[in-house]
Amino acid sequence: MPTPVSQAPTAFSLAAVRTAQPVVSGGLARWADEVSFLVGHNVHNAGCAFIHPRGSGRTSLVGLTYSVWVPYARSSGAQVVRVGVELHPGEDDEAQTINVTLPTGAAWVDAGGLDGSVSFYNPPPGRTRGEEHVGYVDVSGVTVGDLALAFQVTTTPAGSKGAGVRAVRVTEVPLAQLAVDSAEPGWDAAATRPGRLVIDGGASSPRGVQRLFHCLDAARSDWRKHLVIADIESADANVYGVTPHWSREAATYGAIDWGYGLSTLGTSPQDPRWYLQVRSIRPGVDTAYRFRVRYRTSNGTTCGVRLIAQGGSVSGGTFTGAGAATTQTLSLAGTSGAWAWDALDVTLPSDGTDGLVQVSFDAKGPGAGQLLSLACLGLVENEP
Repeated sequence: MPTPVSQAPTAFSLAAVRTAQPVVSGGLARWADEVSFLVGHNVHNAGCAFIHPRGSGRTSLVGLTYSVWVPYARSSGAQVVRVGVELHPGEDDEAQTINVTLPTGAAWVDAGGLDGSVSFYNPPPGRTRGEEHVGYVDVSGVTVGDLALAFQVTTTPAGSKGAGVRAVRVTEVPLAQLAVDSAEPGWDAAATRPGRLVIDGGASSPRGVQRLFHCLDAARSDWRKHLVIADIESADANVYGVTPHWSREAATYGAIDWGYGLSTLGTSPQDPRWYLQVRSIRPGVDTAYRFRVRYRTSNGTTCGVRLIAQGGSVSGGTFTGAGAATTQTLSLAGTSGAWAWDALDVTLPSDGTDGLVQVSFDAKGPGAGQLLSLACLGLVENEP
């Protein structure tokens, strides 16, 4: 039978687990509560995307059919994912469908119209909060540890005034109970009731000390941090400076044109920085991540995108590096107009204060008159 999920962490005392102290069922019960809280209740936001309107001279998103990709790696224990989609506001009484393509192994619990079956109208402008459309997805059949999966959200306007996607959110849903199954990190909480014997058990057993350690390890290794920087993918083939996509034309490494002002501030291109905190799984060892890129090249020229990462600290609004920045390069084969995924195993430094890492990106395009377009730059933790 399933075991209940704890709604809060326990006030755990390390005195109960001192070396050479007797093992008691009460101490195991606390650990069991920690496991259920970590994998069943303290679930995480697996990815978000916020799409900004395009400036003057760019292809407008209004009336454009486009997709937004959000990479997803399932945590062990996760059974359901909430997908939320906001539309850009618009003055016109225009509709569009929203179709979410699910990762392999997933199925709808309640699509809420996000399966393309409902026409959604532009929300009115001026609201302080967006209007979110929500669907729920069964991910129990998604393979834990598969880092090649993603949710694709596509809006198709009924006419020329559909405003399109403003935001996408993918969030794992807390559970009321965990299945006691060898494939999932459930543990039989009844095994620690007074009078029960403390046994060894095993990874595939519903109870026992080894099973509990197996579940704790799953809670550590299968809870993968995400950094998702996503924008749009469309069939628009306009040239540099007009395209609605993030892009790079020059055949040398340099700043990405982010399409809505970030690359035209001041007298030189502006490269945005992002910050994340890596988990201290193995102190002193850099953390493994999978760098995933969704891209398109206008011809068959090989291009590239680079991840620049540096550990450090922030004080008074200023970032100070703990060591030299590292650059890791993903070569992108020419696709001649087709969108594709590519990926590279990378590491993020562990020498920052409390694991703080600053990341930025630059790219190399195909050359004059041609274009490298980017739709998603994703980092998914890849610690075993």
